[in-house]
Amino acid sequence: MNHISKEFSPLQLGETKKVFLKNGSSISTKWRKENEYIIRYKPENYADYYSPYFLFEFENKTLKRMIPYPNKRSFVYMIIIMVGFIYFKEIKPDLYLTLFGFSIVFVFLLQAAVGVAAYKKIRNNVFGKNVTENNQLS
Repeated sequence: MNHISKEFSPLQLGETKKVFLKNGSSISTKWRKENEYIIRYKPENYADYYSPYFLFEFENKTLKRMIPYPNKRSFVYMIIIMVGFIYFKEIKPDLYLTLFGFSIVFVFLLQAAVGVAAYKKIRNNVFGKNVTENNQLS
């Protein structure tokens, strides 16, 4: 993989740069440390809170490590929804653990599916060939 394209690369350490793609989605890049970036693909729809963050670490302009981080907001929403569901549907207490366990597994699987798609978009746009402003980003 090549180093980050100029269109997505922030100018200063600690700065975040957000680039909007032609389909309405966006890619945010934060320069965290020297040769370390946090990149997030945000889809144009409301699946935004399921989209994970990715930490990319480079060494000599080659990818050394890529770590996906789950989006914490999706777990907060899941807990609020489950508490509301339990309260309004009057679920028996012996099913609480099963319901919460299933919900956590479902959110992890959903984030994994969204994460694969987000990684492909990041790889194609951010690490692809340098795109000039005359070309539209996809």
